[in-house]
Amino acid sequence: MREIVSKPLDREAFRPYGDFVDLLHIKQMDAMAGADNIFIPDLTTLRLDERMQASVCVARVSQCERIITAVEYHGFTSEGILPLDGDIDIFVGPSSFQVNPASIEAFRVPRGTFVRLNPGVLHGRQFVVDSQSVNVMILLPERTFGNDCVFTRLAESDQIKILL
Repeated sequence: MREIVSKPLDREAFRPYGDFVDLLHIKQMDAMAGADNIFIPDLTTLRLDERMQASVCVARVSQCERIITAVEYHGFTSEGILPLDGDIDIFVGPSSFQVNPASIEAFRVPRGTFVRLNPGVLHGRQFVVDSQSVNVMILLPERTFGNDCVFTRLAESDQIKILL
């Protein structure tokens, strides 16, 4: 089994897979300290399928063996991931519309940081870093899991362990 180490989330290293924004540390918000109502729009875009509405989903990720046993990708839409109350590790692979486990790498996503995955990027379940469980908001077009999700279980020899 191949082992990989989760990297710090870095704009250049993550650029092939999408983008991210730390929603807990916004410079415009810091400049308005003391205001009782702050709204900062359009921090990142999320390309959705034009036929569907956006759907907010939540995943509760708990402590488990940190092994990637399956991957998925969405052929036509982006996916948004936002850990709400703890840090998580995610894994991603290039958008090639093929499953190539050797191309997968992992990134540490601090709580409050919104990650956008581009269409076609390999990904899957998230893994907690230093808590028992983390609630993760997932943003996708409505019914994506029914109409734009290619799911693949990895052979045992292709499974990957994410090290802490």
